[in-house]
Amino acid sequence: MRETYGAILPGMNLAELTGKLIVIEGTDGVGRSTQIRLLRPWLEQQGHAVLDTAIKRSELAGRGIQQAQEGHTLGRITVTLFYATDFADRLEHEIVPALRAGFVVLTDRYIYSLMARAILRGADPAWVRSAYSFAPKPDATFYLRIGVDDLIPRVVFSRGFDFWESGMDIHPSEDMYDSFRKYQTELLGEFDKLAKEYNFEVIDATPDVRAVFERLRTGIARVLSGEPREPLFSVPTTAGEAPDPAASKVLEMPTTGKPAVSAVEESQPVAESLAKAAEGDSSK
Repeated sequence: MRETYGAILPGMNLAELTGKLIVIEGTDGVGRSTQIRLLRPWLEQQGHAVLDTAIKRSELAGRGIQQAQEGHTLGRITVTLFYATDFADRLEHEIVPALRAGFVVLTDRYIYSLMARAILRGADPAWVRSAYSFAPKPDATFYLRIGVDDLIPRVVFSRGFDFWESGMDIHPSEDMYDSFRKYQTELLGEFDKLAKEYNFEVIDATPDVRAVFERLRTGIARVLSGEPREPLFSVPTTAGEAPDPAASKVLEMPTTGKPAVSAVEESQPVAESLAKAAEGDSSK
């Protein structure tokens, strides 16, 4: 039976939420949105109804967050509460109805990104966890992990640095590059802690888009079929440190035997999405 992390929203019957909630997490610029664009048509080809959602898409709060960010006018607690409002509104009006209807819900970020950002901005970790305790536990959370040295070129050659992704509100600096490196290193460290606490399945996001997609597809197919989950990937203790292949198990496509997902030719929507994979993530 589905559970939350504590509280339950009024009127929510968890027993009715028969769909699958799948979270794609990771730091800024790692490729979450690109993978969502690939996964949705693939799932639909398998006969699943799919909803994809992301932060700042709430009709109630999404536009307000964007406008406030453009003016860099939000205080740290206000930022946290604004994002919590956005999440609660999307949960009530998008995620829960879709799960009740048996959909597969793909969410680009979940409460974990919001918690990591808030904690880095000085919010009390216990308070942050309590603020998001009404969130349903996902059926799987896939954490796309990449070191800072691999992340920076992706950001530089796609959309460049911006104020919030560089943590300029908490690391005031004239050098946005240095601020980005410092902030993203700290964010990766917080994600690594959350990965252990919340039992993420961690995928090495340094390979190309297609390789990451195959690993995600294998993991999601396993979740949908009810198979036991793979052993967890052991995240490094130091943010930005490359994983040790000898000590860790990355979620991968099998190299021998029958693959978890049949090797059918990709349809046109998936092929077109792959061609656009260089596009940057749309959510921040």
